[in-house]
Amino acid sequence: MNRKIRTAAVTLAATAAALAGLTAPAMTAAHAATSVPHFDHVLVVIEENHAYNEIIGSSSAPYINNLASQGAVFTQSFAVTHPSEPNYLELFSGSTQGTTSDSCPHTFSGPDLGGEALAAGDSFTGYSESMPSDGYTGCTSGEYARKHNPWSFFSDVPAADNRTFGAYPSDYTTLPKLGFVVPNLLDDMHDGTIQQGDSWLQSNIDGYAQWAKTHNSLLVVTWDEDDSSESNQIPTLMVGAGVTPGQYSENITHDNVLRTLEDSLGVAATGNAASATPITDVFGGTPANTVTVTNPGTQSSTVGTAASVQVAASDSASGQTLTYGATGLPAGLSINSSTGLISGTPTTAGTSTVTVTATDPTGASGSTSFTWTVNAQQTETVSVTNPGNQTGTVGTAVSSVQVSANDSAGKALSYSATGLPAGLSISSSGLISGTPTAAGTSNVTVTATSGTASGSASFTWTVNPSGGGCTSPGQKLGNPGFETGSESPWTMTSGVLNNDTTSEPAHSGSWDAWLDGYGAAHTDTLAQSVAVPAGCSSTFSFWLHVDSDKTGTTASDTLKVQVLNSAGTVLSTPGTYSNLNAASGYTQYSFNLSAYAGQTVTLKFTGVEGSGAQTSFVVDDTALNAS
Repeated sequence: MNRKIRTAAVTLAATAAALAGLTAPAMTAAHAATSVPHFDHVLVVIEENHAYNEIIGSSSAPYINNLASQGAVFTQSFAVTHPSEPNYLELFSGSTQGTTSDSCPHTFSGPDLGGEALAAGDSFTGYSESMPSDGYTGCTSGEYARKHNPWSFFSDVPAADNRTFGAYPSDYTTLPKLGFVVPNLLDDMHDGTIQQGDSWLQSNIDGYAQWAKTHNSLLVVTWDEDDSSESNQIPTLMVGAGVTPGQYSENITHDNVLRTLEDSLGVAATGNAASATPITDVFGGTPANTVTVTNPGTQSSTVGTAASVQVAASDSASGQTLTYGATGLPAGLSINSSTGLISGTPTTAGTSTVTVTATDPTGASGSTSFTWTVNAQQTETVSVTNPGNQTGTVGTAVSSVQVSANDSAGKALSYSATGLPAGLSISSSGLISGTPTAAGTSNVTVTATSGTASGSASFTWTVNPSGGGCTSPGQKLGNPGFETGSESPWTMTSGVLNNDTTSEPAHSGSWDAWLDGYGAAHTDTLAQSVAVPAGCSSTFSFWLHVDSDKTGTTASDTLKVQVLNSAGTVLSTPGTYSNLNAASGYTQYSFNLSAYAGQTVTLKFTGVEGSGAQTSFVVDDTALNAS
């Protein structure tokens, strides 16, 4: 004998022996169910055209016989007629609807099981293998036959609930309250072999069968008819939560099965099911605990950066202690078996499928799966904005120079400087201030560091001796606070001049310059040409309010402050601001423009706004003070 055949025969013999020993349990009144339980999910699978003795005990159906040993087997189960279609209709509606053949199409108004479930507020879906598309109404297509799809004939079942088997979920918690599954003509044993149908059930239905036992759910597997005999005896199995395994000898038909499903749903019995006895004696077992694990969703982290995710689970039985385990975790991460906390520092980039399982002391378990992407560690950089060359005078306090910088990782920065003229110092926030004490030119380097990365910018600082004089001191900008209510002598894009004191009030007075704030791609400019007096120390200052609805750490909207010559060439960009500078009020900024003494320059603000949430740059009380 071939070794593989012998092994299969021995296994099947053992299964058949187990089935033979599973007689109907002697259930006492204290244990026997007096009504049909209400299940969270019920799934009915219908196979085709085989008698009870062709399936139960058959070496061609090893999986079905193994499944039968796990649940209730009805040894006296019968179809109601021949051929197939009237039996499907009887199981679904308690009536053959007057059909005596496999004709198609039909339109019936009900009542029927699917329509009843939907009317009661429950969900129903029928899944048909090889049906070309959801809601399909054709009678045949390849291996699909509508005659085996009873819900498609009833007008109270929406087309949206007539779905292909491709919609059958792998996450059984998303199944409808009531579902029907019809394999195609090969896999339902109509045109295919018993072994083919057996393999299909194992591949596609066993996952639900095992899950149902611990999740208050039920699987019913039955046949439409035995194909030709007068007795029309068919196999019918029930597997699930609270089902006591064994062989049950009461006579049942499709109407008894339908009545049982209707009682489980709590809906009225239809047609012949109204006079049929519901099946209750199989529901004598104690339902297993149900463990539910909440999916934390798709996760993302970065190599070298600590990560943690708390996975939560619950048990249907109170007081149970859950133990957690996980497979597929990215390298560097682990799960706390007592709490379900995943933590650690990822070491390798890539995407993993993580499955977390929680188990209680009774052996009941639940699991959930999600993806976890670990991104490669990015090189951190620090960019320091060069404030441009500076000038000052011995004994005269410098206008504070604010050096700005940006860290690509969004970390806080600390500033330092070398080469500052005597009498000047820099704060940890990058503000240079003080009074020069010695004349000369210094090479200044400002460095900003995050602790793990740094950047620097270099410029010259010329300190002139005291003495001499400024030939034209004073404030040089025209209409510096925009209070004339007109644009002149400024040039600006339309809509910048503003006296809306409610939306963007001025720093002082009633008028200001409001750049951007449209929440769409937009550019605004504000500029004025001014002569910087020779022999003077000149400081350009302004008050700025940044108002932004953007979130996150990306500087997507910017305002540049630039100095241009008469040809329009940018001489320097002393300041750059963005949505990251958003604050509730105004902040004053000032820059030393003494390097441009004796020149006529243009002071220009350019606000560039991207799409998405708005960012407003509001400028007021500008000044160019010469002394």
